[in-house]
Amino acid sequence: MSILVLRSPEQSSKAKEAFKDVPWALEMFDDPTLSSFANESRTVKPEGNADTFVGKTLATEDTIKAWQSFKKLPDSTYKHGQFLSLLSIGSGVNGHINTSHGGFVSLMLDEALGLAAENSRPLDKITMTAYLKVDYKKPVTTPSIVLCRAWVEKTEGKKLFLRGTVENGEEVLSIAEGLFIVMPRKILRGNL
Repeated sequence: MSILVLRSPEQSSKAKEAFKDVPWALEMFDDPTLSSFANESRTVKPEGNADTFVGKTLATEDTIKAWQSFKKLPDSTYKHGQFLSLLSIGSGVNGHINTSHGGFVSLMLDEALGLAAENSRPLDKITMTAYLKVDYKKPVTTPSIVLCRAWVEKTEGKKLFLRGTVENGEEVLSIAEGLFIVMPRKILRGNL
């Protein structure tokens, strides 16, 4: 199942430009095992009241300058595939000097796990975070390029169990585990 929105060549070229100075990130654009796509939460919806936090508030030159997502197909280790997102982050997400706020790190992981969850659900359903645990291993410096990696560990009925990381090209900076619930779309339309 896939709800990926593929990028046009022009969009991909613009995204690639944002990561051109970081060799490990740039290599991802030419990796034949990865398919690039647009992260839906980076787009404010037409009704104007959905995805505004990531798509508008955090879509600035000083917060998240660029965001490019990729899907890696399933293999023997990752039965549901992996979802990878490159982010170029600025000092507008700082909690300490040249260090991103821990809540922002949690947000990146929630978005990464949510991306994997959303692409692992039936098309007529939605997913929502029920639980998110983050272990902070090392500070996420700013400005920087980071890689968020997420995958579905297992499914049980309407429950999706996921894991993810924030990495800097050399080491893992944070680790997350989460539980997302698959539910009917109508629940979100005024019944919460």
